[in-house]
Amino acid sequence: MRRKLALVVAAATLPFGLTGCGGASVADFCEQYEAIEQIEAADADRAKDELEELAGNVPDEAGDDVREAAELMAETFPSDGDLGAAIESGDLTEEDAQEFLAAAETVTTYGTETCQE
Repeated sequence: MRRKLALVVAAATLPFGLTGCGGASVADFCEQYEAIEQIEAADADRAKDELEELAGNVPDEAGDDVREAAELMAETFPSDGDLGAAIESGDLTEEDAQEFLAAAETVTTYGTETCQE
């Protein structure tokens, strides 16, 4: 289950400012993190809205790295969930996609460590 976010990200990348409000609770973050984990690869287009919600729910204690990573993910992820097509069309560079993947790793690591069932 902890790998769902990574699976959504991986499925979106196979073809290959948002402002966070801070002050959210760990429970808020974990609830949103779990919602993203439930997204199936076929519903990757839902991920954009969910990532924006997640970016707004990063608790202060998560630190700037996690907040900035969540914001980058929400900002970078295409509304249709297809990073490969966004690269092909020129909307995203391969560098942007790599930054997205690094940000996803940061958020996933925090989520896995923090949102244990």
